[in-house]
Amino acid sequence: METTTLRLSQISTNNANPRLIKEHKFEKLVDSILVFPKMLALRPIVVNEQYVALGGNMRYRALSYISEMTPEEVAFRLSGLADFKKKTEAEQIELKNYWSAWLANPHAIVMNASDLSEQEKREFIIKDNVGFGEWDMDMLSNEWDEKELEDWGLDVWQTEDEGEGADIEKRESSAGVLRERFIVPPFSILDSRRGEWQKRKKAWRAIIGDNGESRNDTLIKSIELKYKDLYQKTRAHRQKLGISFKEYLEKYVSEEEKRKAEKKVTATGVSILDPVMAEIVCKWFGVDGGNVFDCFAGDSVFGYVAAHEGFNFTGIELRPEQARLNNERVEGMTAKYINDDGQNVAKYIEPESQDLLFSCPPYFDLEVYSDDPKDASNQDSYEDFIHILKNAFTESLKCLKENRFAVVVIGDVRNKKTGFYYNMIDDLKRTFKEAGAPLYNEIILLEQTANSALRAAKAMESRKVVKVHQNILVFYKGDPKHIKDNFKIIEYDEQDLESFRVDFGDEPEEAETEF
Repeated sequence: METTTLRLSQISTNNANPRLIKEHKFEKLVDSILVFPKMLALRPIVVNEQYVALGGNMRYRALSYISEMTPEEVAFRLSGLADFKKKTEAEQIELKNYWSAWLANPHAIVMNASDLSEQEKREFIIKDNVGFGEWDMDMLSNEWDEKELEDWGLDVWQTEDEGEGADIEKRESSAGVLRERFIVPPFSILDSRRGEWQKRKKAWRAIIGDNGESRNDTLIKSIELKYKDLYQKTRAHRQKLGISFKEYLEKYVSEEEKRKAEKKVTATGVSILDPVMAEIVCKWFGVDGGNVFDCFAGDSVFGYVAAHEGFNFTGIELRPEQARLNNERVEGMTAKYINDDGQNVAKYIEPESQDLLFSCPPYFDLEVYSDDPKDASNQDSYEDFIHILKNAFTESLKCLKENRFAVVVIGDVRNKKTGFYYNMIDDLKRTFKEAGAPLYNEIILLEQTANSALRAAKAMESRKVVKVHQNILVFYKGDPKHIKDNFKIIEYDEQDLESFRVDFGDEPEEAETEF
């Protein structure tokens, strides 16, 4: 039997094939093919005369799934795979180019089983999926990497007497299903410090490429934080010399060393919107294919994520250099940035035309973005600042359709003179309620805090605790009774409920009552 290449559209799946695959296993198969497409030439899809798949149905399904992706989506998925990260830069580029070319002409290598009788074809369907052998567990344990085997879809640690290990396996599997539906469990605390969140965030960052270039050093003012590693490593030497850290930098540290040290700091001097949080907002509170907008756009993250997820995005950004950079990043996508004051949002967006308002406005003077007198972060008083936010959000709500959500990410800040909080959270809640969109959900976003230890020691001198969270305020314009009419049901099953209970320590009876 010879192999040939067929367009994917010429092949049909075999509905009579009794072989099934669980969703999380299918995802692993897709990942496996993406990172190792040469495998397809070694295991061609077996078809009959009508090009119906007799063997390799799952590989055909995986290829069909991949064919619906864009090159950017493939690159995003690859960037999160361990096997992809092990490749050299040249190999990574070659793999991305392969899939870009393949997506332009989706195809598969097949072997025609026309020489088989009908009975032999039926027999082949079953025997092709039967595993007669067993794994040599000692060899797998000693000569293969456990994580690699797991990534490749091999359940090597599952035995007939599953015991406690099986419960862990089931929880991990259900968590994989859960991530596809919710990204994270839909509860009022989001923990961005978790490994899966950070992995997803890193993958988003790689394809968006926004590192806050237009506003470097607007957040980190302390040189001790900016060059954290150098500050810690040179402590003994500075004490011996009897000089300050500033003097040490000037006399003993080259510009190249400073740049290297600066790059190691997680927060590079600017606050960049968390793309995973942006993805969650789109998935939980957006309408598929709808219009979303932001009157305080800032960086390009939300626009990029929203367009990537199939939404039409419009952002209003005051600073011309930021608006220009953002438009460059989203070129060719369903996103655009308009250079103007967020208070003028209604000049560019039609009344009741938008399906989701999402914004992360300035946190008053915590991070001053420009010297423009219209910049909310550049106001002389908190009262002037909150007045700008009130005007912008009131006008924005006029652009939002009835029975839609508005989501604002905000964190309270202290008065630099008195040390007391301004109570910005309550001021925003009041603003939205007065404009016709009361608070519907409040979510706490726990943040990764690489510099919190350095800040905590000094802060506690005046008994200030270091804030390591932001508030995600979810408002609703309209009658909540109509939410089910406009937002699709996100289905969950018993496995999901079990995953919720594991993550949050709920008793089963309480969890079932809640849901």
